[in-house]
Amino acid sequence: MARYLYILGSIPFLLLGGLHFVYSLMDTVTPRKIVPRDRALIPQMEASALRITAETNVWRAWLGFNLSHGLGVFFFGFVYLALAAQSFALLQAAPALLFAAPVIAIVYLVLSVKYFFRVPAIGAAVGAACFLAGLFFAL
Repeated sequence: MARYLYILGSIPFLLLGGLHFVYSLMDTVTPRKIVPRDRALIPQMEASALRITAETNVWRAWLGFNLSHGLGVFFFGFVYLALAAQSFALLQAAPALLFAAPVIAIVYLVLSVKYFFRVPAIGAAVGAACFLAGLFFAL
């Protein structure tokens, strides 16, 4: 049972992270998805350097953040899907890995509620609930 809950818990992160990465990648060519509603802000973002460095601008940093964020969420989901589907015994033998999934999922949930919007919050909540239930059954 625990194995299937970990598989289910990984799916929202895999799907939402992959979608976020694809949307961000598309925005590097034609900005339409993860962009300000006020399109006039994009040229201002391109014209504004970051305080930490003049080597990039706010727009490029925004794109890079969204690409890396989507990839990171996707990778989290992928790793736990692979571990649960192919080697659940490894997860059970490594309590740190077993506990990390619900902890990370809860952190994503908190971030989603505070900084993002409903869809990632729901996905993170579903994933966290599945990981927590899986942890309960695994112990």
